[in-house]
Amino acid sequence: MKTPATLTLVLLAMVAVGAQQPLPPPFPRTNATKLLENSRINVWDIVWPKGQPTAMHRHIYDQVGTYYVRGGRTITTPDGQARSNMTEVGSLSTTRKDTTHIEEGNTDPSLRAVFIELKQTAPSGVRPADVGASPFPRDGAQQVQDDDRVTSWDFTWAAGPQGMTYRAPVETVIVWLGDGTLRVTTGDAPAASVPVKAGSMRHLDRGSPETLQMADGAPRVLLFQFK
Repeated sequence: MKTPATLTLVLLAMVAVGAQQPLPPPFPRTNATKLLENSRINVWDIVWPKGQPTAMHRHIYDQVGTYYVRGGRTITTPDGQARSNMTEVGSLSTTRKDTTHIEEGNTDPSLRAVFIELKQTAPSGVRPADVGASPFPRDGAQQVQDDDRVTSWDFTWAAGPQGMTYRAPVETVIVWLGDGTLRVTTGDAPAASVPVKAGSMRHLDRGSPETLQMADGAPRVLLFQFK
């Protein structure tokens, strides 16, 4: 078993090596699974196992996302400074391009998240599709981010007649933080029931014909709309 002093020496050695050669991007890497890739975004499901530091890496894109399992990690910057923190479920994460660090989980169970890399540096410039009245703002929904490229909403998506019906006026990624059953209707086709749980992700293109409702449960979600 590595002692804390040994781990510190290993991390500092990684920092020194990173200062001498080009750094890798954060992804792909061990413990990160690609969920989606298109011309605008990459979506990753990530876990930070205890005692498994990443390589020193530099983020090549701005990034946004949220955590679906509570946990801790230690982040070490190129100057060797380390900070540890606990992150709660549903916390919003934003990381700027060129952020450089090592990440290492330090809890059991491990911290888990869904992160979205923003491959474009500006909004699309495309008007929202005409899909009917916007469900936002709405009672109980908190807008946790609104910048030139992303608007993010944190809310409880209840089933039933008072629950939200969603069609995507813009490209959308939804991350569930709890369990339930999603009803997906496309045109005149019969509705499909899709189980969701913490960490489930669904991507919708701008103007997608899919209509989404919760059929069962009242899970918390973070919904990211890309401009």
